[in-house]
Amino acid sequence: MRAVAALILVAITLTGCIGIPRSGPVNNGRPFAAEDSLELDIIVPGPMKDATQQQILDGFIEAAQSPRNNYQVAREFLTPTFSGQWEADRGATVDVRALRTRQQVDETSTRVLATPVAALTVSGQYENPSSSAVIPLAYHFEKVQGQWRIAEAPPGILIDEISFYEVFRPYPLYFFDPSYRYLVPDLRWFAGRDSVQTNIVMALLAGPSEWLAPGVISAFSEGVRLIPMSVPVAGRVASVNLVGESADDAITVQRMRAQITASLAAVRRVDGVSLKIAGVTQDVPDPPTPPATAPPAESRPLVGRGDVFGYLATTGNQVTPLPEVSSQVMKLAPTSVAVGTNAQAFAVQSPIGVSLVRVGAAPVLLDSRPHLVAPVLDNQHIVWSVPENAPTDLLWYSREGKSTAITVPWTGTRIVAIQMSSDGTRLAALVSDGLATQLVVVAVARSATGEPIKLGQTLQRFPTIANNPVSLAWLDANTVAVLSTTPSGSTKITTQVLGGVATVRSGPDGGVVVLVGNGMQGVRVLTTTGDLDAPSGVGWQVVASGIRFASTQPGS
Repeated sequence: MRAVAALILVAITLTGCIGIPRSGPVNNGRPFAAEDSLELDIIVPGPMKDATQQQILDGFIEAAQSPRNNYQVAREFLTPTFSGQWEADRGATVDVRALRTRQQVDETSTRVLATPVAALTVSGQYENPSSSAVIPLAYHFEKVQGQWRIAEAPPGILIDEISFYEVFRPYPLYFFDPSYRYLVPDLRWFAGRDSVQTNIVMALLAGPSEWLAPGVISAFSEGVRLIPMSVPVAGRVASVNLVGESADDAITVQRMRAQITASLAAVRRVDGVSLKIAGVTQDVPDPPTPPATAPPAESRPLVGRGDVFGYLATTGNQVTPLPEVSSQVMKLAPTSVAVGTNAQAFAVQSPIGVSLVRVGAAPVLLDSRPHLVAPVLDNQHIVWSVPENAPTDLLWYSREGKSTAITVPWTGTRIVAIQMSSDGTRLAALVSDGLATQLVVVAVARSATGEPIKLGQTLQRFPTIANNPVSLAWLDANTVAVLSTTPSGSTKITTQVLGGVATVRSGPDGGVVVLVGNGMQGVRVLTTTGDLDAPSGVGWQVVASGIRFASTQPGS
């Protein structure tokens, strides 16, 4: 409604000052440029004369939804002293407007009770609340020249969940995996357009989120600073000047520029980056193979059908067997198969446990413990395995088949599934405490050779998944899909963005396994009847039948 009102106001203004020509030649108009963004600033009014304390408070909360010129309008509701002290950029409390209430504390103080749905940290990290208990926010009023103004308020802003998505937008910051091959996203949320590129670079220099930090590397050392504390944009090129304890060798400069360039890519008016160190422009050529986000998965699913294991054709039930591997896999009577990069190694779950099958080698039994969940084979050809009824007994197996226990940061009575991100930096799990099942994601710290060292001890937690979660898959570098079943046999697919929000859509009846896809349209669901279903419009369509198990080959 605010955006519509803004457009109407613009239309009225133009009508009042410009006449529409009714004669004369047709001329070419100004072409639409890429910088002509459709993003609109929210128009907010300043304080009214003789407004009550409640009107001032309401106006201030509303005005804080416009970050333009460092929240200029919102500061008009504050006393002159507090206007310079209020830290608008200290994060946000996101609440439900309909549940927001007030308490009059005394003649000059009011407490707002906010029911949280999310919180935003000072560095733009989106966090789900640990509980739905109300958050009290205190505001104190004083009169300035006979007009009520706010003299004390919490740092940051209070914003309802609907307005949040009008004001804030997600921007992925990028860090490296330990091999420097992949750029790993760390999603942040920032408001406004004037300074978003500065906020992104400042957050990038501050480092990754706490939960992600053990699994990634930054090219910026701790002492690096942005001087001046702004990133000007001229001719669609962002100028970044860094000072401090930063190495000036070509490789480090390449990595710093790669992180900045990737992180600013989502800013619409930025197409390039000029990197300076202590005022000196760094004219270092890009590396022959620049880092990139992990590649998308192979579009063709790998399936077991009849006595054949291989790629399912794009149309029809035809399966092309994998030479040297198909017969070895199918002889194990598999219930699930995890596929390694380039389809050269396979972790096969069968009645005897989890076995490793390699091209040109005999199968090797790795884990014979009972009640194992479907295994994971990561991009280092390391196998991960855990019993369903022992969520903390996670083991990983080296390429040579040696097992190593690893301490997990979660607790619970049951683990439903595990999946590794394609870049190998994050492990997702569905963990149950007997009452509910929760999706958690943890960073994986690795050595320079790719072997796991430990898991991060801070979990990225998400709201409890409704119904009965049974399977999960990484849709892309920063999105996880969870398949859950209902008592009636129908299914739901929850798509959870790490550092963001979740969406839910209906899945096919009888779904038991969700497969990795390149976005939601690439998702496949295997059902109890052996059908492989794919999204079609608002429903699901059978694309193959007679499937015993299905898996996806990660990108390479």
